[in-house]
Amino acid sequence: MIRAMQVRFPLAPAGRPFLSFRVAETDRQGKFFLSEQTVAPIILTIMRSRNVICVSLVLVLAIACAGLFLPRVARSQTVSRTATAGAYTITLKVLPAESFEGSHAEMMRDSGADANQMNGPMHPNHHLVAFVKKDGRPVEDAKVAISYRKLSDKTGAWTDLPVVRMHMNGMGLDSTHYGNNVNLPPGKYEVRVTVNGETPVTFQFSL
Repeated sequence: MIRAMQVRFPLAPAGRPFLSFRVAETDRQGKFFLSEQTVAPIILTIMRSRNVICVSLVLVLAIACAGLFLPRVARSQTVSRTATAGAYTITLKVLPAESFEGSHAEMMRDSGADANQMNGPMHPNHHLVAFVKKDGRPVEDAKVAISYRKLSDKTGAWTDLPVVRMHMNGMGLDSTHYGNNVNLPPGKYEVRVTVNGETPVTFQFSL
């Protein structure tokens, strides 16, 4: 669930409402990130203010709050699509790239392909993954194949994604999902997911 963090500053001149805007939003893991919806109100607040001191305080406090709650600033939007394949429910998610290394790793690799690291040659900007459930429970040992293509390209050729079976650090195998970090420039994409030999399901989205 995307949640907004709202900050109110009682700095407006007398007779005017308090300044109020969202400093950041959170993705499904509760990590804060900036978005167009959170940055735009800050800019508008500054443009509409007539008090230079008030503007400076609002800007400083906004940046300070963002710095406290942002482990990293991710400009990537969150995409979520769900479809069924046989007995399986497949939820495709496109998220900011996730770390697999270090003491603060966000993902724990369980098996499958090697993870595309944040500082690797691909320079990934997204985390393209599929969550697989059967009878409402996560499937921890599925055989998953994922491929993608950019529909705006002339060729529209499919690219196979090296699939990692992973879970979220500190959340156990109930958070098992499949996929990898990937570099996806802006555009319209189609992703094809196959689970345990079932008929592939396809998803479309724009970044």
